[in-house]
Amino acid sequence: MKKLHIVGLLFCVWGTYLPVYAQHAVEQDTIARRIRAYSVDKPMWLEKSVEPRYSLIQMGYSQVSGEYRTAQDAQKIKNINFNSEGAVTIKDIRLWGRFAYNRSTEDSTRFAHQTRENPASPWYFGSYGYNHYERTNYFIQTRGQKYFADRKYSVFGGLDYHVGNHFSNNDPRSTIDAIQVNGSLGASARISSGWELGVEGKYGYGQERVEIAYRNEQYALSAVESPYMNYIVRGYGWKVSDWLSERNMFYQNDMKRYGAKGYLSWDGDLGKFYGNIGYLKEVQHYRQTLRNDSRINELSKFNLDQLSYQLMWNLKRGNKTYLAAFNSLNYSGKDWVTESGNAQNYVYRKERQTLDLSYLIKKNKWQQFYEANIGYTRKVRHDGGTETRLDYDRMDYALSTLLTYATARNQEVEFGVTAFAETNMGTSWTLPLINENVFHQYVFYQDIRYHEADVWGGKLRLGFTQRLKKGNFIKLIGTYTYRKADLGSALDRLNLAPLGRTREVGSVRLSYGF
Repeated sequence: MKKLHIVGLLFCVWGTYLPVYAQHAVEQDTIARRIRAYSVDKPMWLEKSVEPRYSLIQMGYSQVSGEYRTAQDAQKIKNINFNSEGAVTIKDIRLWGRFAYNRSTEDSTRFAHQTRENPASPWYFGSYGYNHYERTNYFIQTRGQKYFADRKYSVFGGLDYHVGNHFSNNDPRSTIDAIQVNGSLGASARISSGWELGVEGKYGYGQERVEIAYRNEQYALSAVESPYMNYIVRGYGWKVSDWLSERNMFYQNDMKRYGAKGYLSWDGDLGKFYGNIGYLKEVQHYRQTLRNDSRINELSKFNLDQLSYQLMWNLKRGNKTYLAAFNSLNYSGKDWVTESGNAQNYVYRKERQTLDLSYLIKKNKWQQFYEANIGYTRKVRHDGGTETRLDYDRMDYALSTLLTYATARNQEVEFGVTAFAETNMGTSWTLPLINENVFHQYVFYQDIRYHEADVWGGKLRLGFTQRLKKGNFIKLIGTYTYRKADLGSALDRLNLAPLGRTREVGSVRLSYGF
């Protein structure tokens, strides 16, 4: 672990001090930024879609509040973040790097002693009393690509490094450490005029270490049910038991992942077409290393398969730019409970498809950006131990515009507005009343009502940019998002976590390009 931290620090220093210079379009041209982000995630197109030189530093603050939330989400979240990214070309090698720091506080969270980065997890701790969480995360990313043989072939790849520390400061106290390292290496070839084909291999590993303790030992020794009681949650509500029956209040999740991705692109008179298909398999291994007798207590194994498809088209004609993108992401997870003879209990499935259409027009003083989005989400969580099942389908829609006006003093003022809606297309659930436990009363029933709701809302954005010498700039952006839900009738079950109707998000971000 210490060696990995040293490696991460070296990448952090390299990414922060990239000797690069800004181009104003890096922050302003919305479609160009979208393509750049797409190419960072799919580095076969890094050299063609990421600017040869740019640097951007950002600091931001956001706050989330409101009671329309899942039961395991926080009532209020405050977040501070810092981001430094840039690209540089050394000879004929395009390099990109990013360092990000994020610190958030959650007040209050219940039944969620977990990192938040592994929402499909079939094994974690929880308490129905509210906890105050503090979470710190560091992210380091690097990408590179080099063409050779008269640009007929290329090699590309990247490395992602993530370290996180999470803890609650009231009983039951949880300490969670997380580390993730993911790497990729690929190659591409020009197969004919305008056509390029590529393949990429991926490998990664990580670990989450969780431990629960009490400052006030009276809470730990009392057998009376109370908000301070810590529970072990397995699957989606199976064998939810207090720690008095499970004395080993710690575990670690060792994770390995491997996969591949295929790429195909075409650049011609009708624009640029990008396509990729990827598969990633993640194996999570939950166990305890018993400190007293040096034994390993095997808990559970969880396999999570991810299949993704993406298509994108981009066309530029004069001062007009068009973009269309389709994304499909499918997850399928199953567990094997080692302590119960490798019995399979928990099934997790999620699929998400989105279609995004964007249009940008630039004039002397005005830049106008318009976007339409439509998405479909289906999710299934099935727990065999209690026959708990939640299956829902949802559609979401959004229309947005961003107008930017350039003044005569090298300044720009922007105004954006978004309207969105989410519609419940169907929800089904099962739970025999005889199997009901405290998890269902605080989590499961609220999840049902949350996903049954129809939602509408909007987002406002205001921004100001001051251009400086040599293409440098300073930019300030503020946003406010309001979401309101139309809730259905209450369930004929004992729901101990009533659901609210509104959720609000406010944020401010300061950027400096140089």
